[in-house]
Amino acid sequence: MIDVHLHIIGKTNWVYLKRMCDGRMGQAVAKTIVERCMQDMIYQPPPTSYQRASVHFIKTVRGDRLALRCIRPSGSSMNLHGKYADSRPVVLYSHGNATDLGGCHDVCETIARMLNAHVIVYDYPNYGASSKTRMCESVLNSSIEAVYSRFCELEIPHSKIILIGQSLGSVPTLFLASRVYAKYSAIVLISPLASAFRTVLDEKYFPSFLTPKLDAVLFDNIKSIKNIHAPVAIVHGFVDDVIDIKSAELLHSNIPHRFQYSPLYIAAGHNDIYDDDNLADVTSYLKRFISAASERPTVTSSDALPDQQQPPPS
Repeated sequence: MIDVHLHIIGKTNWVYLKRMCDGRMGQAVAKTIVERCMQDMIYQPPPTSYQRASVHFIKTVRGDRLALRCIRPSGSSMNLHGKYADSRPVVLYSHGNATDLGGCHDVCETIARMLNAHVIVYDYPNYGASSKTRMCESVLNSSIEAVYSRFCELEIPHSKIILIGQSLGSVPTLFLASRVYAKYSAIVLISPLASAFRTVLDEKYFPSFLTPKLDAVLFDNIKSIKNIHAPVAIVHGFVDDVIDIKSAELLHSNIPHRFQYSPLYIAAGHNDIYDDDNLADVTSYLKRFISAASERPTVTSSDALPDQQQPPPS
């Protein structure tokens, strides 16, 4: 959390900032300024930790190449080229910041064992062996849309698709989940953020009338989660010093009532959710959740957000 004493700004300047954020044009300008000024703080790709030959590649509508990998449960022969021919779930996993396909491989294997599921994970542009480009929120979003398109090409049944987003990965996950065209059975958020504003700045320094405007500037998961159309589970650590647990609580309170599921808050930080001390509790919780979610069909919310780009093939 960046401790900046923004309370010294006068009321007149707060009103001016609110007006600047009002309307689509103002929000677009504010988003561009924030992303360019905070590029290195928001996106922190590590050195590539795997060989290009060990992954597959797909292209986004923007032309970016994404590295893609499928982690299979025991006894499965599923791949990223043949049609789906299995009875087990398939997870679309969006990883957190400061990692790549190599760095999150053990976590994906843990999820595959935990849920007896296939896990398809991808690297955002600038991460791992994916294309190098200037990162922004729209690049994140087009990335997960490209992966979802591959799910459609593989003919994975909607009832088998589980969306999991961890930390930064909660942003593209909830973006996809809020689209009308997206069909899936469940959403799992691990250490999610409510918005970029609430992650990097202390909201106590801002007047309450301004916070919704600042949420909307970048990574507005609060808006997205209101428009999902399947049950949502949230796992967050009490002692997370990267994304405060208040983000998880705020997100949970904004889930449509019919899709709410009791969250799991554990004695963990930001990066040790799957450690041995927590694994049994997390495994039990997610198995119960997936079982409960599988008993109800996906229903597209009437509040789901309209498609902003050409939808993937169905």
